[in-house]
Amino acid sequence: MNLEIVKSIAKNTTVQMGQQLITWASSFILMLFLPRYLGPVNYGRIYLAMSISAIFLMLVNFDGRLGIAKRIARAREDAQETVVNAIGLRIILWVGAFIAMIIFSFIVDYPATVKVLILIFGIEMLWQGVNTVLLGTFLGFETVQYSSRGAVAERVFISVGGVTAVLLGASYVIIAIIMITGTLLNFLICARFTSRIITHLPKFNLTASLGLIKEGIPFLLWTVFGVIYYRVDTVMLSLLTPAVVLGWYGASYKFFDVLVFLPSIYTLSILPILSRLWGKEDGMLARTTQKSLEFIMIAGIPISIGVFAFSEQIIKLFFGLEGYGPSVLNLQIFSIGLLLVYVDMVLGTALFACDKQRQWATVAFFAVIINVSLNYFMIPYFQTHSGNGGVGASIATIMTELFVMVLALAIMPKGIMDKELVPVSLKAIIAGIVMAGSLWLLGKTPVHWIAQAMVSAIVYVLGLFSLKTFKPSEVAFMKSHLSFRNLKTVFVLNKGANA
Repeated sequence: MNLEIVKSIAKNTTVQMGQQLITWASSFILMLFLPRYLGPVNYGRIYLAMSISAIFLMLVNFDGRLGIAKRIARAREDAQETVVNAIGLRIILWVGAFIAMIIFSFIVDYPATVKVLILIFGIEMLWQGVNTVLLGTFLGFETVQYSSRGAVAERVFISVGGVTAVLLGASYVIIAIIMITGTLLNFLICARFTSRIITHLPKFNLTASLGLIKEGIPFLLWTVFGVIYYRVDTVMLSLLTPAVVLGWYGASYKFFDVLVFLPSIYTLSILPILSRLWGKEDGMLARTTQKSLEFIMIAGIPISIGVFAFSEQIIKLFFGLEGYGPSVLNLQIFSIGLLLVYVDMVLGTALFACDKQRQWATVAFFAVIINVSLNYFMIPYFQTHSGNGGVGASIATIMTELFVMVLALAIMPKGIMDKELVPVSLKAIIAGIVMAGSLWLLGKTPVHWIAQAMVSAIVYVLGLFSLKTFKPSEVAFMKSHLSFRNLKTVFVLNKGANA
């Protein structure tokens, strides 16, 4: 990768990491209170309503912020028209999705309380859909520092408001209203900063807006299949197991969702860059993709090992073992497949940038079939034999991720993957084994588990450097970029598209 690309990726990743640290702190505070005070049943109801909303939100988002970002990255001069027409399209789609979601809630005949929650999160889909366009615009211009402010405000508001409401004895319906108010605040902040990039708004063009549908259908199909794949297990658990099982699964899956922060952040940083390089500088695109895979594997291995080793302590800290003890096994299973998810997200981003969205959508379609089939048999089996159908859903998720990775590698354009990835991966695996060994030894001591995690992380890093995993130029860049002065400058919000 050349220096300009590395700096862009590093800057946007650093900004989002800073955002993530703040939102993490806020989210963790909320997790300390919400599951305990609401209990597995009520927490499961909120989780169910949010999952159903996420399924219908994919229709509103259509081609998502990735499609918007890709389009703008390749033609920034047309950004104004793209934004206006994309927003108009999403408002139209929201009307249809909202009606469909309400009808679904009555067909399935959920309890009245769940229907109310579905209604609340259905209204939220309107500004979430519009905000997706704004987030895609920031991403296309590689100015994610704008969207970071909205995300931070949202999480802090929800955490403070949610904890306060819980302590005052508020119901889960009030908690849901606080959640959607937080996302509304995020949207308003993003709308405010959009004016720094989009200086004027042309008239809405219905014909051009509808024309986006044809172009975005592959993105929509991928989103549809992807969201169904990630959320259908929740719906199936709600129909095949008691409500408490869904609460256990929701707790472990919620933390699993948090753990995918790194590939989510990183892939957003590389998407516009890979999109610009495709068809113009294929050699640079290949090197960027390979380095991205190296980075995500080096980062993912210690996270997977650490979560597996400390699953019980994590569940105890955030949810409490008394009500969520069965969530421990679910989280351990998720941790085993966490690295697969990391790799799949980078591969999927590269495929999108290389205009392979149709093939990627096909992969997602087959992933849905496999995931639903596995859940159909495994949820009842584990519910009968262990009383926790979530174990079957967790295993089904990991098996599907493995299937996705194999097909993603098969459809990747020639020349993207390189054998240089193998030695780096092996060195990271060896360092991971050494880390696991250090955790095993530390587990026999009275050292606190957080201190054990920190020491084992240091052991992993030392193992990487001992094996000479990084090139001298990479080490030099890390030293330069991680200076306090440089870290401070990336968060400064300057006017202009290139801020």
